[in-house]
Amino acid sequence: MAPSEKSDKGRDGLAAHVGSSAIRSSSPGGFFSRVGLAQPTLKVTLDEAVHFLHPTPKGEPSDDPVVSGSIMLYLPKARTLEGLTVRLVGRQDINFGDMRASESSISLDKEVTLNIRQNAVLEKGEHRFGFSLIIPSSTACFERCNWGRVKHTVTATAKGLGQLGGDVVSPAVRLALIVNPGGAGASEPPPSYSQHHEGVAEDLGPYSMSLRSQHIMVGGLMLCRFHIFSAPCALIIHSVKVKVTQHFTLVSPSDPTRTSTMPPDTRTVISLGSQQLPNYGKIDQRDRYHSGPLHRLEKGEEYKLHHLGRMPDHDFLRPSTSEWSESAIRVRHDISLEITYQVLEDASSRSKSRERGGKGKEKDDLYKPKKLVVSQPLTLFSCCAFVDSLTLPVYSLDKPELDESPPCLCGYNMKSVTAFHGKSLQAERPDDDEEDERRPFFERRVTAPKLDSAPPTPPAYD
Repeated sequence: MAPSEKSDKGRDGLAAHVGSSAIRSSSPGGFFSRVGLAQPTLKVTLDEAVHFLHPTPKGEPSDDPVVSGSIMLYLPKARTLEGLTVRLVGRQDINFGDMRASESSISLDKEVTLNIRQNAVLEKGEHRFGFSLIIPSSTACFERCNWGRVKHTVTATAKGLGQLGGDVVSPAVRLALIVNPGGAGASEPPPSYSQHHEGVAEDLGPYSMSLRSQHIMVGGLMLCRFHIFSAPCALIIHSVKVKVTQHFTLVSPSDPTRTSTMPPDTRTVISLGSQQLPNYGKIDQRDRYHSGPLHRLEKGEEYKLHHLGRMPDHDFLRPSTSEWSESAIRVRHDISLEITYQVLEDASSRSKSRERGGKGKEKDDLYKPKKLVVSQPLTLFSCCAFVDSLTLPVYSLDKPELDESPPCLCGYNMKSVTAFHGKSLQAERPDDDEEDERRPFFERRVTAPKLDSAPPTPPAYD
């Protein structure tokens, strides 16, 4: 059969492209082919295994991705092909975490019939057909968590080529659909993240804290800074922690009014304290460990630190759900910076305690460990949305198919991720921060600012 290229519309109005050719007559069936028992085989290969969705509000136009690939059909002898179809199916399983039964449903079902002459007789050998499918950007994207999963597969069916005139179905090929960090716009890496907070606390005095990331995503980097300008009393800094809390809401695919809110899931991003000291942006050395609290401050002393950490990987942290996605598993996030400290009792503080009339339990409360927590909402993007995956096809000659999870940033070590996404975070590191941390207390720089008017006092936290 001479090579040919044609195009037509499938059942969903989707463009289908087909080209077939008898490439060779050798059979992959080996012995069974020689004795006449080999069966036709069918295989699907995708041009790209990861595609990015561009969700938009309902009723507005969207830039829907196109999945393309090829079908390889092997015939041990000349056969009549009654039809060839390609089907893309999204399956979702929802676990409500209670006595109710789990729900399984189809979130996406697209099928295209290739334009092949009806009852075409194909010669012995291998035949290749091309296809393409349009995916709506509002469809539920890839997901896997404790409360369910969403996955997509592509299969091909050759009609009339199986035993007793049945069909031949190809093995399912995994396809990863990820929400584009650029939203409805062009594909681009996740945006940067920068938050700064200043305040005055009774025990800490004026302080500032900040969080920064070049690309805010699962498995990405996070730079934490904390600064006490001048401690109003002697105190101990026990720990500095950055945490991300995930909030899962499940929506029943069969009944949208049936929803379930799961218990919050908190993951620690950075934990500095008795077991780990700040790295001051240096990742080319081993973690520094010590015994005892993170730091002890005398009255009037300045203290500052910064630490470059990394977000948990996709096994523990899931990306935020787009507002316009039809996903039944919806995730939102909060990020918090938590300071645990303890006021030390000295002559002045004992005098203050007596002035307050503190005794017994009130006195114990004054010197027990306390926490200062600053929290805010966070939009976290998928670890699959790093630069390479947005600009280059995800394909390997050795292993073109996807495993359980698509290729992502989580597979890179800390040093490689810092080389990709940490240049700007490391560039702003003051060289004297770490040197100042290592000086004796009496030699440290104390540069407490004089405030004309005190900033507003932050709300109290438990």
